[in-house]
Amino acid sequence: MSVNDLVGMAERHRAPIIASTYNEPLITSEEAVEIFRVAKARGLKTAYISNGNGTPEVLEYLKPWVDLYKVDLEGFNDTNCRKLGGVLGNVLETIKLLVKKQFWVEIVTLIVPGFNNSDAELAQIAEFLASVSTDMPWHVTAFHQDYKMRDHANTAASTLFRAADIGKSTGLRSVYAGNIGRPP
Repeated sequence: MSVNDLVGMAERHRAPIIASTYNEPLITSEEAVEIFRVAKARGLKTAYISNGNGTPEVLEYLKPWVDLYKVDLEGFNDTNCRKLGGVLGNVLETIKLLVKKQFWVEIVTLIVPGFNNSDAELAQIAEFLASVSTDMPWHVTAFHQDYKMRDHANTAASTLFRAADIGKSTGLRSVYAGNIGRPP
C-alpha cells in the first residue's frame, strides 16, 4: 500500500490519528516519517506506540513528525524487563528524553499479578514518572490471560484502582485505570 493510499484510508474512515505500533516502531522510523509527513500535511495527528528504547538521535529525527508518544513501562524491575526483551534503564532514559524534547508522552503499565503488581513496584513507577513530570498521564491496565500467557491470573479491578491511588499519591495529575470496567 502506498503512503497516499494509507493516509487516504485513514481519511475515508475519519481516523483523526495515524499510529505506528504493533512491533516496535523505532525499527521502522524512516517509513513512519514518510507516512507521517503526508498525514500531517493532510491534517491528521500522528502517534508512536513504543517499548521505549529510543536513542537521542532517533527521537530528534522523529520530533517534527510525531504528535503523541506512548511508552509501555512494564515494571520497575530490570530482571523482569529483560524477560520481556527490554532494559529498564533504556526505557527510563527514553521517557526522560521524550519529556525533555517536549513530546506529548503517555505511559502505559500492564499490571500482571505476580509480575509487577506489588505496592512497592507500583510506587517506584509512579515516583519515577512524577519525578519526570507530574503532567504525564499514566494508564494502568489489566492483564487478561490469552494465548501463551496463561501462567498469571487476570488483573482484578481492585488492583487497578490501588495502582491509580498510588499514582495520584505521588502527585501524578492524570492517572487512568483502564480496560476493566467501573469501580464498585
